[in-house]
Amino acid sequence: MSLKGCKRAPESRMLNESLRLTPEQIARDERAAEAGDAQAAKRLWHHYDMVEVNIQKGEMWRHRYESLTNTTPSGQ
Repeated sequence: MSLKGCKRAPESRMLNESLRLTPEQIARDERAAEAGDAQAAKRLWHHYDMVEVNIQKGEMWRHRYESLTNTTPSGQ
């Protein structure tokens, strides 16, 4: 993946890349999150929200994380 043309600060891009999951990690975390693993759901949420920028999948995994932890993000 090229970051050429990205307007985010380099530190922000590096942070986002640290949240990137491999296809194998995604498959593992999807199975784990569906089985009740809140941390797996959180990793998927962050991956899709901040790396892939897939709003639909990010929201789906955020809701799964919240349902598993009985939380909602602050300010909402």
